[in-house]
Amino acid sequence: MKPNDKLTSKHIKWMLATFFTWTFDLYDLFSILLVTPYIAELFFPSKILLLSIAATYASFLTSFIMRPVGATYFGTRISDKLGRKKAISYGIIGLVITATLQGTLPTYAIAGIIAPILLIILRLAEGFFVGGITSGSHTIGPESVPERHRGWVGGMGFAGAGAAYLIASAWFYMTAILFPGPSYLVWGWRVMFFGGLLPLAVLGFVNYLVPESETWERVKSGGKIVKSPVRELFSSKYRRILGIALLITIGWALMYYIPQGLFTTFLAKVNKLSKPEIGITMIIASVGMLIGPTLGGEISQHIGRKIMSIIGAIIVIAIVAPSFLYLASLTSKSLTNIIFTAFIISLLSDFGGGIVMIYLNELYPTNIRGTGVAFTWNTGFAIAGASPTIISLVLASIGGIPKLPITMFYSIIIAAIIILIGSLLTPETRGNISKEIEVTSRESV
Repeated sequence: MKPNDKLTSKHIKWMLATFFTWTFDLYDLFSILLVTPYIAELFFPSKILLLSIAATYASFLTSFIMRPVGATYFGTRISDKLGRKKAISYGIIGLVITATLQGTLPTYAIAGIIAPILLIILRLAEGFFVGGITSGSHTIGPESVPERHRGWVGGMGFAGAGAAYLIASAWFYMTAILFPGPSYLVWGWRVMFFGGLLPLAVLGFVNYLVPESETWERVKSGGKIVKSPVRELFSSKYRRILGIALLITIGWALMYYIPQGLFTTFLAKVNKLSKPEIGITMIIASVGMLIGPTLGGEISQHIGRKIMSIIGAIIVIAIVAPSFLYLASLTSKSLTNIIFTAFIISLLSDFGGGIVMIYLNELYPTNIRGTGVAFTWNTGFAIAGASPTIISLVLASIGGIPKLPITMFYSIIIAAIIILIGSLLTPETRGNISKEIEVTSRESV
């Protein structure tokens, strides 16, 4: 390893800031996915269960509508002008308030139509802050570490979602044990949302232990801060690469939200697992979500982001999509096989997606990186976030739960095709940050 490739304590703090911020940023987003089959009728009662589930997924989707708005505001006004740390800190404060309040909401039986309205309002506000946080969390680690480590650090950042699912699944398992049967509908789901207080630990870590990004500070000291990063992002200079980046991000986001967003419903309704069995299954599957993107990111450091994304899409078509058809053939008596299959699906779904965070960082220069990364990431995930709702509505019209496995199969194939198109069109980005730093260093001499 070259001397300048060595990781220092500052590098590790930047990496951990990215990983843990994104982990606890996503905890609450996964909480509602895990409890959807159980709270659907508490907020959106209907004679048709799938419509209740679809409506709950739609409330989940509302937070995605605001994520690009939060990304643009925080990226332009805070991350690219005031620093990555401030974007993280301000975002976490808003996230904690809006996430935790959801555990205090009245249900439809108590407050009528007011209940779902309050849920949607809180999720809109939460989405704004989640989008804003990414303008700092998704840049401070990948842009700050030595070139040799950018691939796996970006992959680990993406894998923070796996850590979030692991924590949320463990919390779900705990609540299922502590509040069995009907009591879960009274207190269990509320305790899930009270986990929204957890990001406070990250806030303290970032504020007091993590230094500001030196890459950003170098640009600031050189007087290269852009007056309007969002205007620059949408200029003719970046318009084409923004479009391609959105394709890749949407594709890999679909590969996250289709399997993971519908996993709980699949296991509960198709495999007929109990809540504790689902909790154990998702805890183990979450380990695959941690390994896959990190490994894919490291491999991309050797073969390039473009090739890694293409390989990942091929694996999705060849292995992940058919795995859901196999999973549908298993019953609760085959719990070990179900757990193993869920682990493989989670490992391979975003194996190629490990490139996304570092790819976006390398695509945009430092002076618009906070805005560019956050807007592209959150817009892509906002669009993909509609997939659980759309699939639930499609199922309701074509035959219900029995059609879920084949619907998942074709939906995943479509996602892989989107990834392939974007990957074939994109330029290779590996090494771009190092080249920019070299140029900036020469100009400052």
